[in-house]
Amino acid sequence: MRLTAVLVALIASSPATPPAGAKTPDTKAGGNSTVIVRCMDDCAVRVDGKAGRRQAPNSWEFTDVAPGQRRVEATGGFLNCPLYSGYADIPAGMKVMVQVDNSKRLTITERTPLGQEKEAKAATGGPSVLNVRCPKQCSVSVDGLRKGAANTQLVVVRDVPPGEHTVEVKFVLGTKTVRALLNIPAASEVFATATESGLTITNSKPLAK
Repeated sequence: MRLTAVLVALIASSPATPPAGAKTPDTKAGGNSTVIVRCMDDCAVRVDGKAGRRQAPNSWEFTDVAPGQRRVEATGGFLNCPLYSGYADIPAGMKVMVQVDNSKRLTITERTPLGQEKEAKAATGGPSVLNVRCPKQCSVSVDGLRKGAANTQLVVVRDVPPGEHTVEVKFVLGTKTVRALLNIPAASEVFATATESGLTITNSKPLAK
């Protein structure tokens, strides 16, 4: 009886072990990352419960994000409804672009080493031409300013400075508006496609001299 009591006491005082398969924080070399989270419409986003810097109504930037599984929460719409709640696997030392769509899905669309990102930001060059094609008539705004011909299926925006720009497309037949933060290269012709599900760059090429 006394031996049984001693064994029970020893088991109770033993340190708990992590459950099988539990992930530990990623401490590999590479440093923390910058995470950009974009929604299809206006939204509010938190990563691991922390607010970031709002770049545009639908885009948030989070700096110094530790690599590993990070919790992402996004809300938006008239009643600030949940858009996404889950985890994203963030690599080390990267600028990570994350897209939250209207189907409550999260997709990592781009990973760029932070060193290369700094070089890209420092690059300069001439203005570019942005071609936005829509499946139906639309109007396009860049950084809040209406650009190009309105109510057409192809809007051509000239003299766009290189760098990141908030591009908004509003469809004429309906109330749907989509926005995205596009990175426009210097001295290039950039082709983008807008649908009611989002706005993406499909191709780019150097401008003819």
